[in-house]
Amino acid sequence: MLSPLPRLPAPYAPAHAWVEYDLAVRRERYWTPGPQWTPGPRRVPEQPSDPAVALCHGDGRVREAALHAGAPDDLLPLVVLRCADWAGPVREAARLVLEQAAPEALVGAAAVVLHAAARKRGGAALSLLESRLAEGGPELWERACAHPLREVRRWAYGRAVRNGRLTAEQFARGAARDPDVVVQERCAEAALAACPSPVPPEVLEMLLGARSARVRAVAVTALRRLGQPLRGADWLIDRSPSVRACAQWAVRQGGGDPLAYYRRAAAEAPGRTRPSVVAGLGECGGPADAELVLPCLADARPGVRAAAVGALRALGAASPQRVAPLLDDPSPAVVRRVCGALLSDAEVLSQDALRARLEPDRPRHIRLAALRLLAVHRGLAPLRAGLALVEDPDREIRVRARALVTRWAPPDSAILAAALPAPERARLTAEIDHAAPALGPSAVRFLHWILR
Repeated sequence: MLSPLPRLPAPYAPAHAWVEYDLAVRRERYWTPGPQWTPGPRRVPEQPSDPAVALCHGDGRVREAALHAGAPDDLLPLVVLRCADWAGPVREAARLVLEQAAPEALVGAAAVVLHAAARKRGGAALSLLESRLAEGGPELWERACAHPLREVRRWAYGRAVRNGRLTAEQFARGAARDPDVVVQERCAEAALAACPSPVPPEVLEMLLGARSARVRAVAVTALRRLGQPLRGADWLIDRSPSVRACAQWAVRQGGGDPLAYYRRAAAEAPGRTRPSVVAGLGECGGPADAELVLPCLADARPGVRAAAVGALRALGAASPQRVAPLLDDPSPAVVRRVCGALLSDAEVLSQDALRARLEPDRPRHIRLAALRLLAVHRGLAPLRAGLALVEDPDREIRVRARALVTRWAPPDSAILAAALPAPERARLTAEIDHAAPALGPSAVRFLHWILR
């Protein structure tokens, strides 16, 4: 009895779905000789009633007959695969069917066309698609550039750039609306390259106001080439670091001073400073600007506090005395910034204070930061911290603690173990034995060997 066949992929399914369907049908509908097989001309299998099954059948004569009978547009991806078939008559029949297909249907199967182009003898379908697009009008190009699959949109926009088939406005709309970052950047660059001089205001505004930071960065960088570098000052407080960096460069190229802008903005709105202004002080300022940033550590807004910690770190002013109190901040974003700033100075932090932050009643983000800081301490502190958490209810903390214990092997581990008082050695040995089910026998043997 024949096994049930897989479900036919949706019309805009990725290429791998059509390939998997083709192979599944081939496995189930491959010709094999029966028990009464005798040498001689092989009987042609009966043509399946399902045209999709016939197009994928293991017998080449069945596939060829299915192609001669014609294929509906929703099966065009299978026809594309047959264009790269190993059997010459099947390939020729498939190419004839494909040449008669509507350009819109061929664009709909573009994902399979691009996949088949990598196969031996698979370039015919791609050549046909390229020629149909070259002959097509704006609607066909827009259909290709609006394809649901990003690999098709990337290819279509690339061809549009090469052939000059879209206007600057169309490229700008693609940059502003497409969800794929590759398409966004490619379209932004193409929109500016396709613009006449001067650039139409609607194109530039569409790019400068795009949701994508990549697109805004391209547009802000182009301001210098467009003779408007000082306009980059409007993006000095962009939420994206990459856009701010481009704006700072553009302003400097126009003779402006980004740092003066940030200092003025911070001085004019004490207590209401935007996070991007604080971040900009760290990106452009010097050690003297730390005084402008310090008040922001006590701001009520988590975004400002996190930006202040990052700015102090960039300015070389994130000393433990200044930022360590924020290890207990209720915002995970702030604590992550503080932890990153303190890693190089973790040795000066009190081990007892860090271990107190590992208690189960503390917020998860604080426990994770404390464990990360204890992990870079010298001596037995990382081992003891990890052993206490190898069976923690929180999965991430448990996994990190186990990794910390199993990787603990400082160069002076034997000296540390020899210097331990007998009661401390006994207590540590008991902690290792208690954690044995979570650590595994090899890790436990190694730790006992160090403490021998």
